[in-house]
Order: sequence, then structure tokens, then C-alpha cells
Amino acid sequence: MTPSLQIRPAHPGDAMFVAKLMYLTMGSLADYLFKQDIPSIEASLAALFSRNAGRFGYQLAVIAEAEGSPVGMLVACEGVKLSRINVRTFPHFFPAMGLNRALGFLFRGVTLPGGAEAKRDEYYISNLGVHPSVQGRGFGSRLLQYAEQAAHSCGLPKCSLIVASHNQGAHRLYERTGYRVVETVPDKNDIPGYFRMVKTLQPL
Repeated sequence: MTPSLQIRPAHPGDAMFVAKLMYLTMGSLADYLFKQDIPSIEASLAALFSRNAGRFGYQLAVIAEAEGSPVGMLVACEGVKLSRINVRTFPHFFPAMGLNRALGFLFRGVTLPGGAEAKRDEYYISNLGVHPSVQGRGFGSRLLQYAEQAAHSCGLPKCSLIVASHNQGAHRLYERTGYRVVETVPDKNDIPGYFRMVKTLQPL
């Protein structure tokens, strides 16, 4: 039996838990953007999260808990707000990562190939992760349902996300729940490829 799932707003104390899952969801993209080892990347993500740094901040995140323990997280926002949220993220990179690493991250981030991450009529799922110890128990699907409910609450007809092309498990989950690939960005040199996926929601 799948334990009941409670979803609550995130807070700064969730930083290390979220950072580990955020790294798992980003994978090779995080390696490319941060150019650090895994513990250092997770430390940078935790610092950004606890500072409430725009798209990496706790105010965009919710935590899924089962039997009183965190099992997953979701970071999402309205697509129309994403550009402004990204701008609010930039100043936090410097205190969280130092000048040189921050400049490198920003340069690599703004030169990533592909089109817009999200469109104005979409609710954008930036990161969705379930702890490896409890994967396969339906928690990822429940977090997707939560995001779709949030989209309806915002009056948006679609949800969208980006998934690394190597992340076959996540890709299968999204396809199974109705997401379809609308853009494919292939690997290029050391830049990892990805799929942009969109789901048109059924009216309530």
C-alpha cells in the first residue's frame, strides 16, 4: 500500500534535501553549468535555495512527505513569470558561489542551445524529484498531479517541463502521464541534450 502523501510549502531548512534531489534531476546539466564536483554543486544549490534565489529558491518549492519524512520535491511556476524569476536569481549567484564560478555559470546558462523554456500559457515544472529510496511508489505522479492542479488554479491550460535526454526513467514517467515532446535539443560537445515536453490539461 502506498503511504499517504502530504505536500507542504518548502522552507530554508529543506535546503540540503532539495539540493540533493535537484542535482539528481539536473544530472549532467548541473555538471556542465556548475563545473564542480557533486558535493560542491549540492552545496551551491543549497545556498541558493536557502537564500530564496529566484528559480532555485524555496518560495517556488513544495515538499512531499510520507509518514512524516520528506520523499520528494517540486519547483514550479507560471511560465509567464519565468523570465522575471530568472532575473531575480542572478544576484544570488555571487555570494553563493563566488565571483569566478558565478560568472562561468551565468555564461554557460545564457548560451545553452534551444528555444524558450516555457511559454506564457504554460505552468512550468522546473524540477521534480523523488528520493531514490522511495522511487517507484507513485510519488512522482502525485507531484505531477499537484502541479497540474496548480496550473488549473492559475487558469493555465498546459504544463511543461524539460528532461535530460539521458534520463529515460523520468522521460517514461512523463510520457505515461500525458506529456509529449515538442522540442528535441541534441547533445553538443559537452552540453547535454534534452527534451521539452508539454501536456495539454483536461478542463475541470
